[in-house]
Amino acid sequence: MYARFLLKTSHFGWISDILFPFSHCNTVYAYILCMYCENVIVYQKSISKFFVQKISRAHCKKTEDKMKVIVMDMDGTLLNDDKKVTEYTKNVLRDMKKRGMRIGIASGRPIIGVKRTVENLGISDIIQFMIASNGAELFDVEDKEKKDFYKLDVDTIFEIIDEYEQFDLNPYVYQGEDCYAARNDSTIERAARNNHLGIHLCDMKKEVTTPQSKLVLSTPPEKMESVEKFYEEHKSEKYRAFKSQADMFEFVHPKLSKVYGIRYYCEKYGYDISQVVAFGDTTNDLEMVRDCGTGVCMCNGTDDVKAVADIITTDSNDEDGLAKTLKEIINNVN
Repeated sequence: MYARFLLKTSHFGWISDILFPFSHCNTVYAYILCMYCENVIVYQKSISKFFVQKISRAHCKKTEDKMKVIVMDMDGTLLNDDKKVTEYTKNVLRDMKKRGMRIGIASGRPIIGVKRTVENLGISDIIQFMIASNGAELFDVEDKEKKDFYKLDVDTIFEIIDEYEQFDLNPYVYQGEDCYAARNDSTIERAARNNHLGIHLCDMKKEVTTPQSKLVLSTPPEKMESVEKFYEEHKSEKYRAFKSQADMFEFVHPKLSKVYGIRYYCEKYGYDISQVVAFGDTTNDLEMVRDCGTGVCMCNGTDDVKAVADIITTDSNDEDGLAKTLKEIINNVN
């Protein structure tokens, strides 16, 4: 397929009034091209296959008109590997907020950890809503609404713990201001530190007595493949699970994902999910990257999320990849 156009991009340089074949354009460049072409067929490479995406000028009339809500995962996406947000990224997000876009977090962290992290990072003036515990909790900064969605019941939690006991893993939950666990390890210490929480070692069957947003199994990386395989072979309608980090395997209510909280927030303020751009990097981000209007996977992300993303960033979370991609999408169509 060919198109006729006149434009300048950093990828192609000047191309003037010629027929040009497209074979490896990514979606960001597709948006740019559509400001100059009536129709473009983009063949975008995705992991192991090519798929065809047709984009018209009408479909791509200013992305800024279409994009009303920005949702970002934290670890591996908004945060760099030092668990910081650079001033460059902060300034880009502040500019987006000035343009009228709503900006929120969608994290696997518990809500108390998200709140404290946002405050400590100096981005409280930017963030307007927080989705936590992979969609189980939502906090609206503007009206202070705190919403809890589906949780795992206590019986299910201990069924899971008993079922996975054969792997000698270390289960824990977030309760109040602490990580509740039977024993300590480096994964739990990191989780507590990153979320500004304490660690409470206890007999979990005696002290975990209420439904929980999620259950985490601290899983040595060398055991992760076996744990994932066991889960796939013994799935239950009572929960769903996924690897959230190299040493964390998480269980949540089967109806939950981050996109659940995003849909609730959009309905509350009169937006459609097609007006959301979502940034993520790993399996617990998959649904929101797939289902939101524009799904962006970080180049440091996992293959399963890349496979469903509309855009894969050129730069990683350590290179301001999120902020650079936002600027590229917005500025190149104005």
